[in-house]
Amino acid sequence: MTQQTPTPEQEMLNWGRLLMDGLPFADLIAARDRDPGITWFDFWMSRADSYETMGEAAIADGHAHTAGYWFWVGSMAAQYAQFLWFDERRQEGQLRKATLYHRAAPLLNPPAARVDLPIDDTTIIGYLRVPTDAERPVPCAVLLGGLESTKEESYLFENLLLERGIATFTFDGPGQGEMLQDVALSDDYDRYASRVLDHLVTLTDTLASDRIGVLGRSLGGHYALRSAAKDNRFRACVSWGGFVQMDDWDFEYPMTKQSWKYVTNSPDLETAQIRVRNAIDVRPVLAGLTCPTYILHGAKDETPITEVDQVKEYATNAQLVIDIEPEGDHCCHNLGPAPRLRMADWLATELTR
Repeated sequence: MTQQTPTPEQEMLNWGRLLMDGLPFADLIAARDRDPGITWFDFWMSRADSYETMGEAAIADGHAHTAGYWFWVGSMAAQYAQFLWFDERRQEGQLRKATLYHRAAPLLNPPAARVDLPIDDTTIIGYLRVPTDAERPVPCAVLLGGLESTKEESYLFENLLLERGIATFTFDGPGQGEMLQDVALSDDYDRYASRVLDHLVTLTDTLASDRIGVLGRSLGGHYALRSAAKDNRFRACVSWGGFVQMDDWDFEYPMTKQSWKYVTNSPDLETAQIRVRNAIDVRPVLAGLTCPTYILHGAKDETPITEVDQVKEYATNAQLVIDIEPEGDHCCHNLGPAPRLRMADWLATELTR
């Protein structure tokens, strides 16, 4: 598989995202100033090793919550080691990330309980976190990753919701994380979200089955719209930097096109373009979106702001809240916590009405 070496500019484009997802600022400075002979991948995988060692030391000292934090940060280091690569390093980083998060999960506060849900010939791997001090049953938000983001990356946003009394469930779907080896990107992500919902509504002692929302980031924002449009059991929907369709292939950065090629398991970019265009189009089902829906979009996003116009045009049966940040980049990662806090507040309000 052809590999494009990330340039410093490509690495720097993601700093807002890396910071907001929890990587220490000191690590970003060290990554920027690293020896030229050390690749981005090797630097961050080394950090993952260091954080795992710190987690093991914390366990030995009896500090379980600290250990959970270090294992999770190590998981994030592995996540961002691999997300710019499309060769064997991608899978190596994915496996390391998943392994470290699995170690972190029972030590987090509140803990993340692993849930395996069979579907077709594979298994959805997800994690449920429930507020420790809330009166049961509680509302729940299903969080969807995107083109390069996976379930492990949702931890800090989960915490925002947990602080507001909302349980969280995160999972990998087709083309994402641990599922990619079995199922490439497809046009039926909503089936996987509905399979998750089938399970969550049975947890009546823990979760309020009629107060479950869905939030997705980037490509996950597209999946959130599709999932809520196809399954009216979702009470609220948030599309965070999402989009409606992929007719405008040319607006994508070269590295993003390589990501599409990878997650569609395509032999070349031309095939990837066809597969993505066929799989990513929610316009035919948006009329089925009836729950309150929040759209966050950055005016300086590589994804055209006309995607918001298409939501307005096709989602004619939903109450829409449109939040456009004039200076926001993709998912408004460059604007710090403010957009994330607004989304968390809105979703918590809708799920507790």
